[in-house]
Amino acid sequence: MAFTIGKLKCYFCQGKNGLLHSVCEYGIYGGVSSRIFYHPECLELVEINPEKFGHKVMDKALHIIELRELCIKQCNNNIIEVFNKKVEKLNTNHFERMMPNK
Repeated sequence: MAFTIGKLKCYFCQGKNGLLHSVCEYGIYGGVSSRIFYHPECLELVEINPEKFGHKVMDKALHIIELRELCIKQCNNNIIEVFNKKVEKLNTNHFERMMPNK
């Protein structure tokens, strides 16, 4: 069984070119492990003039902003934990190598 993935599109402008950012989509808006792709410029346009785009696009923009902040917060917390675990593991291995062989 072969799956083909089409070209990624911006949620707001449906454009396929340019630099696309993404956030993980979950909850009432999306399925498990799906992503929302968007151009940062398009998101900024919605933030600047939300009345022009309507309530569905405004809701999606708010959802993207919340998910982006959540991802950054979770990523930063996980990075610190993972770094500390790696340091502990390296320190343990270094100490074990310094011990004389029996």
